Amino acid sequence: MVSVHEDPRAARSRVRHLIDRYGLVAAMVVVITLLHYNTAMHIHQAHGIYRRLYYFPIIIAAFRGGTRGGLLTALAVCALYLPHAFGQIGFDPAPTLEKILEMVLYVAVGVVCGLLVDREGRARRHLEQTAANLQQTLDEKSAMERELVRNERLAAVGQLSAGLAHEIRNPLASIKGSAEVIADDFPSDHPKGILLRILKDETERLNDVLTRFLQFARPMSRGRGRFDLAAELRTVADLMAHRDDDAAALHIDLDIPATGNWTVAGDGEQVRQLLLNLALNATAAAGRDGQVHLALQRDGDDLVCLITDDGPGFSAEALASFGTPFFSTREGGTGLGLAISVRIVQDHGGTIGVVTTDRPGACVRVTLPAAAAPEDD
Repeated sequence: MVSVHEDPRAARSRVRHLIDRYGLVAAMVVVITLLHYNTAMHIHQAHGIYRRLYYFPIIIAAFRGGTRGGLLTALAVCALYLPHAFGQIGFDPAPTLEKILEMVLYVAVGVVCGLLVDREGRARRHLEQTAANLQQTLDEKSAMERELVRNERLAAVGQLSAGLAHEIRNPLASIKGSAEVIADDFPSDHPKGILLRILKDETERLNDVLTRFLQFARPMSRGRGRFDLAAELRTVADLMAHRDDDAAALHIDLDIPATGNWTVAGDGEQVRQLLLNLALNATAAAGRDGQVHLALQRDGDDLVCLITDDGPGFSAEALASFGTPFFSTREGGTGLGLAISVRIVQDHGGTIGVVTTDRPGACVRVTLPAAAAPEDD
């Protein structure tokens, strides 16, 4: 039932659709009917040909509109043919029984063809749905395979980290302590003092790599506290602005709305580590003269952090391996920083991904659920 307040544009679109689908059918029915009415009754053979020509628009209507289209067209043909068949307008000289049977066949052909077309349409939709379900199953299978590979890597890292904790970390601490003691005997510009400082820095670097392995392998337990996500983002921006390396020349842009509740339930230290990992990646991609933009937004019940840089952006390989353990595009990178970040986001019930934009650079979007307001006792 069409509403009296139907949008005129929608009505015109519906009319155009009907004309496109049934315009040819209507034209054929009208032409055949005019041929019937304008042919002399003594030309029996012509009238017989015209009666059979009606089957063509009926079959076409059934193919285009199914049972409904075929039946309605057959009834329309019968209504137009009746005045001519029984002498109200002109006269078809064929026997009465033959004309009645012809009209019965019109309806039968329209219904049968329409039923066949409807059954074919249902079968096609069923196959399409089956194909969609199969594709979904294959996608889920691929995701499960990727997760299985990831879990196998985690298990391998867990076994490796247990040995590393005892076999490497304690000796590293001894080496670092010894280097610091010996370095006290030499001035900072002495060749041996320089070598000892290098030794100290490298032991710290190795210890940091080992710490990342341990963090990634160890199950993360999310704290039950509440923290201010805006405050954590400000802390990260402040840390990045006061770095003492080349990245300090970067322009760090912070965009946080002046008002709003930015409370998240979970572990604030873990989320700070997550944001710091992403900010460090952004600064490394942007380079010394680049720019990093940190923004905080609200999207319904979710809080959204956007970390954007104007670097070269993600390559196709990097996008496909986003968050994969041990994959890194940086020389000397362990490939664990982003993997740890993904785990932190997942442990907090959020999502993380790359946002595709027309601007150069990369944009990583982190979504965390906002904490519900505390209930009053």
